[in-house]
Formats: sequence, C-alpha cells, structure tokens
Amino acid sequence: MFAQKPVTSPPSTHTIPLHTARTAGQKSDGFWNLVLDLKIQIFKILQHIWRYRVAIALTSQASVLLFVGYMLFWPQSIHYSFASQKSCVTSPVIFPNLFKTDTKGTFNLNRTPTISIGHMPIFSGSLCAAPQQHPQSKTTYANHQKLYLGGLHIGKSVKIVTNSYPAVYAPNFGVAAIPIDKPLNFKLSLNDATFNYAITANGQTSICAKQNTQLSCSLVPLKLAYAAKYQASLVRMFHSQPAGNIVSKTLQTITATAITSSSIKSGATVYDKPQQITLQTDKILVGLDKVSLTTKNPDGTVTNIPVASTFSGQTVTVSITSPLARKTAYNLHIDNLTASDNSRLEHPYDLPFITSGGPKATSINLPSTGVVLGQTITVSFDQALLPAQDPQQIASLIVNGVKQSTSIAISNNKIVITPRDAFPVCARITVQLSAVAQNAYGVSGDSAKSFGARARCYTTYSIGTSVLGRSIVAYQFGSGPNMILYIGATHGNEQNSMVILQKWISELDANPDSIPAGRTIVVIPSINPDGVAANNRLNAAGIDLNRNFPSDNWQTNVTQPGGGGAMTTAGGSAPLSEPESRALANFVIAKQPRLVLTYHSHAGVVEANEAGDSVSLASAYSVKANYSAIPISSIGNTFDYSTTGAMEDWMKDALNLSAFVIELQSPTADEFTRNRAAMWAMAKI
Repeated sequence: MFAQKPVTSPPSTHTIPLHTARTAGQKSDGFWNLVLDLKIQIFKILQHIWRYRVAIALTSQASVLLFVGYMLFWPQSIHYSFASQKSCVTSPVIFPNLFKTDTKGTFNLNRTPTISIGHMPIFSGSLCAAPQQHPQSKTTYANHQKLYLGGLHIGKSVKIVTNSYPAVYAPNFGVAAIPIDKPLNFKLSLNDATFNYAITANGQTSICAKQNTQLSCSLVPLKLAYAAKYQASLVRMFHSQPAGNIVSKTLQTITATAITSSSIKSGATVYDKPQQITLQTDKILVGLDKVSLTTKNPDGTVTNIPVASTFSGQTVTVSITSPLARKTAYNLHIDNLTASDNSRLEHPYDLPFITSGGPKATSINLPSTGVVLGQTITVSFDQALLPAQDPQQIASLIVNGVKQSTSIAISNNKIVITPRDAFPVCARITVQLSAVAQNAYGVSGDSAKSFGARARCYTTYSIGTSVLGRSIVAYQFGSGPNMILYIGATHGNEQNSMVILQKWISELDANPDSIPAGRTIVVIPSINPDGVAANNRLNAAGIDLNRNFPSDNWQTNVTQPGGGGAMTTAGGSAPLSEPESRALANFVIAKQPRLVLTYHSHAGVVEANEAGDSVSLASAYSVKANYSAIPISSIGNTFDYSTTGAMEDWMKDALNLSAFVIELQSPTADEFTRNRAAMWAMAKI
C-alpha cells in the first residue's frame, strides 16, 4: 500500500562497539560467551528496526486508524436475554466517558470502565444494553452511540435484538376451586431477571415471589371471598407497572370451613356441669388456631378459663379443666381452623352460653283466687329435676296457716302436690318451696319461693233441671240470713245477661271481704240452660219462662217480641208448668230473698216490681248504671208485646218480695263495667 524506500546501512557513528577482545593468556569463560551472544542478537534486531523504521511507523498508524474507525463507525448488535438485567458485547474504546447514547429509547446503552487512572476511565472493553422501558419479545431496537469531541459528533448504530419471553406454565390455573389464602404457583421456561410477575383479581394486585424459574403468587392481597367467582389474570410487571397480560381465567374459590353444630347451643343456658364442649365442622380438619374460654367480670375485665383443645377428623374437642361457676356468662372463642382443602373459617367463631343456677319455679297452676276445692297443684320449674331427691323436702302445702298432709311427686320439671283433704271455702293457700331442689345434674340453690292463693269463696249446687235435664246451677257466697239473688238468661237468646253474671261471680270471688257479714249472695247465671244452648228465647218446650209464673195476670196466650202482635201459647198450659220456672219458684219461696235482680236485654231500663222498697232500690241502681228507672205500673208502651206471668209480678203478688228487672242496653255486650258499682251497691243494702 505504501512505496518502501531502500534501506541503507547505518552510519559508522552508530556502530556499537562490542569490546569482545581479551588479553592474551586469559581463559575462555561460559558466562561471558552468553553475554556476547545476547549483545549480538540485540544489535541485529536494532539494525532491522532501523532498516524498516518507516514501514513500522506506517503500519502502527494504520492500526490506530482501524481501531478508531471501529470505535466510531462499526455497527454492533446486542442480543438481549431476559435472563439478565443487561446484555453486553465486546466493544473496546478508549476514554469511554466521551461516548454518549440515546436515553429516550427502550434500552439504555452504557459502558463499564475496565482501566481507570484515578477517577478517570481510560479504557472500556464492553458495551451493555439494559431496558429502561418494558421490552417486547423478539423485537429489534435501534440505538446510537456518539463520540462528543468539542463540536464534533461522530456516532455509530447499535441494534438490540430481544429473545422470546420466557414461557409460563400454568396447567392448573382456573381449573379447580382454590383456597383464598394459599399461593398459586407457576413455572417459567427460563429464568427472568427483566420482569416481575403479578396476579390481579377483585380490583387488587398481588406481586409474585420469584425464585429462579418458580413463581409463587399470594392470594391474600386480593381479598377474595369464599365461594365466589373472579376474573383473574397473570401479568408481567416492569418497574412496578403492568407490561402485558399472560393468561386470564375465571377463578372459583372454595367454600369456607364452617362449624355446623356444637354440644352447647349458642346463647343457651347450660344446666349440667360441662367438662368438655364438642363442635362439628363440615370438613376434615388439619389445623386449629388459638382457642379460649372467657368470662367478663363486673368491672369489665376478662378472666381466661383454662381449657385444652384438640381436633380429630371433623370434631373439635375443648376440655374444661376446672368446674365452671354457676349463673355466669361465658364465651368460647376460636380464632381460626384449617381444613384439608386449606379453607378456613370465614370469621372467628364465638359460642356464648350461660351456666344455670339451681332450678327456679316458673309457674303454678293455682289462680290467685277461685282455687277449686281439693285441686291438685302443679309447680313448674325452668329445668328438669333430679328424680332421686325427696320432694317432701322441697315443697309443703299450708292452708289457713296449717301445714297439710299431702302426696308430692316429681315428674320431669314439675312437682305435683295432691292434697289429702279438700280446701275449706275461701281458705288461704300457700305453697312453700325450699332452696334444696336439685336439677338433673345436682345443681341447687335457687328454688326457694312462695306462692299464695285462695280457695274459691262460693259453693255450687243445683236448684233443679231443665226440660232436657240440664242442671240449673246456683253460686252461693256467704251464709247469712239476708240473701240477695241475681238471675240471668231467663230468655236463652239474651246471653249477655248470663255473661254479666259470670263476671259478677268472678268479681265476688276476688273480693270476698267486700261482702257484708250476715249476707248471702246467690247468683244463677242461667235459669234457661236449654234456651242458651239453642240460642232460643223459649225453653226446650217452647214456653217463655217469664210468662209462666203464677202472677195475677198470668195467661196462656201471649204475644212475643218480633211476632207482630200474633198470639201464641208461650205462657204455658198452666202457671209453673215448666221445670225451670217451678225450680226457681220453689227456691225463692224457700229462701225468701231480701232482693231479687233479674237481667234481660235490651231496653236500657230498670223496672221495679213496686213491692217493698224496690222502687227506691231500682232508682239507686239506675243512677249508678246510668239507665232509666220505670216502675212496672208505669211501663206503658215501653214494650210492644205481652208481659203477663212475669216472675217479678209473681214475687209482688204472691210473696211481696222486692225485685226489679235490669234491661241491658246492648243486645250483645255484657256491660259489666257499667253495672259493677250498682251490683255492689245492691249486695251491700
């Protein structure tokens, strides 16, 4: 390439003296011979260098130019591997700091100094590419490296070629129901040092842990619920930003583990002395977290009760190591448990319960008043009683202050007391319970209690029977010489006249002390039981009982309400032809009552029979009950039907006994409240 000039011998002035001569007589020495040979060879080399000095200089210059051209202009390619964070090629340069690259592309090019003097890089042997934006698979990226020297910018192109992304193996992703807190695992075909990986679902993202080619993606950050479906995706992440979806599937989460039953029901009162609590789950268990049994003290502090917990199969057993206090609230708490399918409880489990005290009496079958004479008494408790205990030590019956002889038996949660003798009329009754009653598990201490009642204050008897044989029942309070007689339901379809007297019986029985001494009160709620049963004004023989008494104006043919004035034979074939009227007449004649009150409906008036003081008494009654008072002689056209053969008229005509009729204003309502004060006023005359 260059013309070579002829080389001439060096001038003699450059001859190098060898000083090899020796003085005569000296002996040859090996060392000095070697030194002499070395000098000769060096001399020859220097002669060649001198001879070809121009060619050598030109060759050196060409090599430098080639190196500089390579540095500045020779294009280079870098094959980027995702297995590392950067990929490098051999690319020697001097003064690497003078070279700059384009920083706006997907890859950033940089050089690592190989030789430096102080802090000054002198030489770099390699050029490296590192991604600064997420790189695509199997893509070529163009970049440039430029030498900045004063105002001179000289550059060369650099191509970065990416490989294929590492493949992700997810054969079970979205195939079966998954636990919500167990990681999902994936495998990469190659190690990936470029990307991170994440799983997204439920609007949340969970970054996967990466170990070589293994990915482990926790589901906890996704906040998945049990027994639900989610659209989930495995994505690449570059610098914490999504860099492409790999695979999307529908995920079905497994059902939560549930405690399906327990030996103690939630909120239950526990009557026994439990030594353990068992709970059943819907799945086989493999783990049990913290279990505690606590009770809250009155000051708000919590006391932990020692327990031991185990599990086997689908059963959790909590053993209580010391007896529980009675009448105390407890809470059994399980933080969590794990089933064989890795499911857990959806929420911590709590089982509140209360230990009972001893049996408590909750009810007795005795009313406060009107206890039937000789009635069997049953006391009910809130829990079953221990059958083996002596019931005579638990209950006693006291009548009018005297303990009675009784038969007492225990039946489940009841004590049954059978008096050996009937109660006296209006007797004060006390059932006394001691504190020694034990429940079925031997717990006692809460049974002490006293029940008070009073026997009914009336006697009953029949004054006769009806046409169909029904008894005509009288209720008698007291036994004094002065009787007040109350009669109802003479007409069977006026049933409110019977109801008012039934309520009057209850009123008298509840207030026996209000009945004056020396007074007898007799109440006959229904003189016509057959008519009441048939809801018929007449008796079973078709006779109007209040037209069948032997008053001065009795007659067979009478008119009836609603009959349009037509005559009937409802007065009877003769006075007192009916068993009901005969029974009542005989009773009145025998007892000679001080006053008789008969109840009918529905004119809203009080009618005195004008015997004795009946007019004044009827007037007093009407004022208290807010009815009109009309003597029978002034009845006029109050009724549009016959009133012959009336019982009150007979009492005046034959016996001169005071009596009056109370016609209730309503055809159906009993009006007891309206009449109550007036009825008491008559009872106390």
